[in-house]
Amino acid sequence: MSYHVAAAGDSPPEWLAKADVIVVDPPRKGLEAALTAKLISCASAGAVRSVPRRLMYLSCGFEALTRDLDLLLGSGAWRLRHAHVFLFFPGTDSLETLVVLEECGREE
Repeated sequence: MSYHVAAAGDSPPEWLAKADVIVVDPPRKGLEAALTAKLISCASAGAVRSVPRRLMYLSCGFEALTRDLDLLLGSGAWRLRHAHVFLFFPGTDSLETLVVLEECGREE
């Protein structure tokens, strides 16, 4: 197991290469374009799969999450496995959403 801390747009091909599962907790603006593009480009027809088999996305920005999911799910590279909303801060309207995506083509 390895653990990497970096901006999600910093060289995604390097740290995605051997990952089975990645966990992202982006700021309210959502995933960086470089990471989203890498996750989607790996789904092109005939491309060698080099993406993790599972993506766990924790979001505090629901609008950015829906935008990122539109791109990831719409690409055909990923499918939704699970989604759950958490109220970590009672008395506020701040919600955290955990979404688990699975690489298409993988059966469990």
